[in-house]
Amino acid sequence: MEEVLNEIPDTNIELTPAECDLANLVSIKNFVSTTLKEENSLDVVCYNAGIACNTAASECLRTKEGFELTVGTNHFGHFYLNQLILPKIKQNTGRIVVTASSVHDPDSPGGAQGSKATLGTLE
Repeated sequence: MEEVLNEIPDTNIELTPAECDLANLVSIKNFVSTTLKEENSLDVVCYNAGIACNTAASECLRTKEGFELTVGTNHFGHFYLNQLILPKIKQNTGRIVVTASSVHDPDSPGGAQGSKATLGTLE
C-alpha cells in the first residue's frame, strides 16, 4: 500500500486492503457487508476485465457455486457485486466504469488463449 500511496503525492486518501473473490458469491457478499458497511455512498466503482481461461483446456474450471469459471467471474460476479453496491452508488450520483481487455482480439497477446472461438457449422 505504501507503494501506491507514494505514486500519488500530496493526496489525502485512505487505502483499506480487502478481499473480494469474484468467483465466489459468498466472498462478494462478505466484502460488501464488512468492508463497505461503514460507507454511505460510493463515488465511483471500476469493473476491470476479469479472467480468460484457456479454451483448449480439457477440464472445465468452475466457481464455488458451480458456474463455469469465466462466466461466473466476469459476468455473474461483477453483476452480483454491482447489485449489492448499487444503492451506495446511487446515493451520491456515483459513477460505474466498465473496462475490457484485449482477450476478445485473437491477434493480441491476451487473445492468444487456446483455440479460436467459432460458431461452428451452425447445422
